[in-house]
Amino acid sequence: MTVFLAIAILIVGIAMLGLAGGFVVGAIRRTRAIEAQETQEAQPYGTATDLESPRGMWAGAGISAALAMGALVGAAIVLISIMAAPTRMLHAPAQAGGLQRDDSPGTQQLISRQRERLKAAGMPNPLTAVYHEPAQARKTVLFIGASGHIDQPEERLKEFIGGLAESTGTSDRKPSGYPAGRLKGTVMCLDQLSTGQATLATCGWADEGTLGVITTDAGDAAQTAGLLLSMRDDMEKTP
Repeated sequence: MTVFLAIAILIVGIAMLGLAGGFVVGAIRRTRAIEAQETQEAQPYGTATDLESPRGMWAGAGISAALAMGALVGAAIVLISIMAAPTRMLHAPAQAGGLQRDDSPGTQQLISRQRERLKAAGMPNPLTAVYHEPAQARKTVLFIGASGHIDQPEERLKEFIGGLAESTGTSDRKPSGYPAGRLKGTVMCLDQLSTGQATLATCGWADEGTLGVITTDAGDAAQTAGLLLSMRDDMEKTP
């Protein structure tokens, strides 16, 4: 719909430029006719003819040109906004990858605070959510993601997963790459991250428009990578 709006504004701008050009041509012709009349009147036996002043046509040309420029600038703004907008967005559905979203008040307060911290850190359109296996809490999955322009997505993902590893005291390990699936991009994982109370695995994907990372307290890197791709299919959508 936005594309059609930009095209419509562009057409209006071009039409107004054409109208301005018509006014200019008419004004020039009328000016020349007045000049020719003045020359004729200066001749012996010259006859006078009433000709309308070209001022109105010059004014019409100026107004049309101003409207045309406004329309063209508006079209450019709309097109730039389309190009800058992410082609895909993230959302947290009630179910993702076969897991159930945790909507308990305590969890919602926790992820809300986490989302505000991510926003303050400059992450575009941050999204956080917690998921569990249906009807039990044996597997807990924390999701952190963002949608918008992501510069050097592979490096950003590596930094993000590296920060998680550092928080568990294993900063010397580097994430390994895994297949990204149909949505493409880069996928990286780390497992055996110990917090002293649990052993975690984390996987994430990144491309130029989205980034998503899951951390789970059950499963190795390969299992977590498979879960990540399944959740991504449910969470990454066209706006």
